[in-house]
Amino acid sequence: MTLQRSHYITLVIFYLIFYGSLCAAKSNGLTSKTPQLAPFVATYMVTAMGLEGINVTNSLSIENTKDGQKKYHFKSYSMPVGLLAFKKDETRNEQSEGRIINDSIQPDYYTYLQLRDGKIHRDVELKFNWHKKEVLNYHKHKHSRWLLAIPEQTFDKLSYQLLLMLKLAKQAKKEFSFHIADGGKLKEYHFKILGEERVYTSLGSYKAIKIQHHRYQKDKNIILWCAPELNFLPVKIIQKETGKPDFVSTLISYQEGMSDY
Repeated sequence: MTLQRSHYITLVIFYLIFYGSLCAAKSNGLTSKTPQLAPFVATYMVTAMGLEGINVTNSLSIENTKDGQKKYHFKSYSMPVGLLAFKKDETRNEQSEGRIINDSIQPDYYTYLQLRDGKIHRDVELKFNWHKKEVLNYHKHKHSRWLLAIPEQTFDKLSYQLLLMLKLAKQAKKEFSFHIADGGKLKEYHFKILGEERVYTSLGSYKAIKIQHHRYQKDKNIILWCAPELNFLPVKIIQKETGKPDFVSTLISYQEGMSDY
């Protein structure tokens, strides 16, 4: 056997071993996905005791600025549907704006508006000042405001959902936490990856990462299923709380590429 042929056979064997290892890693979910966010519109139906109750629509827009930055605008709007719509006239509108920096985000502005029977029940505004590492929390409906000192990695109650998607795409650790600025306090949201499960929705089935989510001083057990094929967007969420019915949020509509800022 010539040296050239021997070298060729060695390369073939190496390629087969490498390709086999790569396929095995993919089948076991071991390969990492490049962290990214893409514009989308996703709608969920929230049910309790099998009855439809709330319709929630989340939408993400991304803008590429002239100076090379990426800005995001994340919105969440919810309203009652079905029988609940006749009993409870309430809508909620949350919005978060900020920048996408490498494989993370940095919120600049957050608003939360809750209306009941056409009247303002809660109207909150957060302005992040990253130079001073503080956030201004303004309760418009209470005419009160205060400053909160924050660490570098701090998020609002909406933008953390985007961070979670990026975290999972990076092959996150089994357990991790986020700092959340909320109600004039710095709170911690804890996450624990429980494994993989297949989730069935009206849009089809998804192989998903199952995650346990625990919030600051809240007696709630929240389980999320995030689908890698949708950039780790949650496709199902179950919230359990003692003395209350389980709330189940299921993805019912999804569209990519909605990039209007």
